[in-house]
Amino acid sequence: MRVDQLFLRLDGRVFEVLSAESDYQHRVHVDVVGFAVKGPDRKGTYKVRIGILDGEELKLGATRTQVELDAAQFERFERLVAAAKAARDAGPDPW
Repeated sequence: MRVDQLFLRLDGRVFEVLSAESDYQHRVHVDVVGFAVKGPDRKGTYKVRIGILDGEELKLGATRTQVELDAAQFERFERLVAAAKAARDAGPDPW
């Protein structure tokens, strides 16, 4: 899915954030990817952060992504997160 200049996608067992305007990329394996959501606010906007999960804590170090989504975008994002969780729950790679 595209959000402004960013592409959010699932590539097998890797959640990716790629930029259309620069060489920025954020790739996190589904076993450790984490999401934090605030919202919706009064305007219906959701703020989403994507990072690495360490136990129950979302690590937002040098490589982190934050996006703002309207209701329709958030609905698509929820489906993408569900696909990432399904890939994680399917178990480890067979090799």
